[in-house]
Amino acid sequence: MTALHQYSRLEAAGLWRSAPDAQRREVIVGLRDATIVLLDPKTEGPLTQWSLPAIVRVGAVEGFVVYGAHEDGEETLELDDPVMIAALDKVRAALDRRRKRPGRLRMALGAAAAGALLGGIAIWLPLGLYDFAANRLPDAARRDIAAAAMADIATISGSPCAGAMGAAAAGDLARRVLPQTRPAIAILREGLATPASLPDGTILLPFAQVERADGPDVLAGLVLAQSLVAAMDDPLIAALRYAGLFATMRLMSRGALPDDALQGYGLSLARATPPLPDTASLHAGFAALGISSAPYAAFAADAALAQMPDPAPQGSAPPVLEDAAFLALQYVCDQ
Repeated sequence: MTALHQYSRLEAAGLWRSAPDAQRREVIVGLRDATIVLLDPKTEGPLTQWSLPAIVRVGAVEGFVVYGAHEDGEETLELDDPVMIAALDKVRAALDRRRKRPGRLRMALGAAAAGALLGGIAIWLPLGLYDFAANRLPDAARRDIAAAAMADIATISGSPCAGAMGAAAAGDLARRVLPQTRPAIAILREGLATPASLPDGTILLPFAQVERADGPDVLAGLVLAQSLVAAMDDPLIAALRYAGLFATMRLMSRGALPDDALQGYGLSLARATPPLPDTASLHAGFAALGISSAPYAAFAADAALAQMPDPAPQGSAPPVLEDAAFLALQYVCDQ
């Protein structure tokens, strides 16, 4: 279920009301494969996303066409951009033609409500199942779950930037900072405000942070800090907790999560407040690698790290990346 090709990545301004009694709020509306994403125009961070099949046109007011996230019209979006309006109407018409039978939307909403209820029940059941499952999954299953998670993240971020020179530089960065595991490093143009990790160990870096970094030591700090966060909270266990108890039980019995188990995971990850790495462990990591901690401390506004002695003052050790590799990373999304 995808948006029509000619409207891929279309964006326009709109007014969003999260509830009937809420104030209207300016947003950027982005048309994605199966959703529209509403972004904060100041931070470009995601606020919410709507499923394209669920969107209804509920009326017009003061020159704006009004859409609802559901038939109840509790959450509304007002648009006056003729191209976006035409795109939504055309995509909705195309999706309507693809529906095989009436009532499918109500069934989907009912299934979602049932899933939410079961999710609430799951809180009271043994949470050790997630740890048990994660410790026994083969690497292939981890990779499959990571791919499903990345596919959902891509609905709000787009595909990772794939410039050849930037990808090679990301590999160099991984080898320098985490030589034992050498994780893949993927850089996302939008969607995430802070780094994150996938269940297979892939580290996701927001392009906004990569672009803003004033040197490779900052990028090293971002990767090192995220590796410590992932060690504190295994991304696979986090994904299984999101999928829920019954989906995890199905994974253990059939070897795969349900197809929709991670739907909305990307938005959940974008909205989450990530934990901070232990400052002492972070400082020790910089020291073990022979990398200056001062640039990252300034970039992250980490006062505790800044007060610690710099284990490798700038200029006293080989550079993390050559200048060409660092510039390739800063322009990876433009290659």
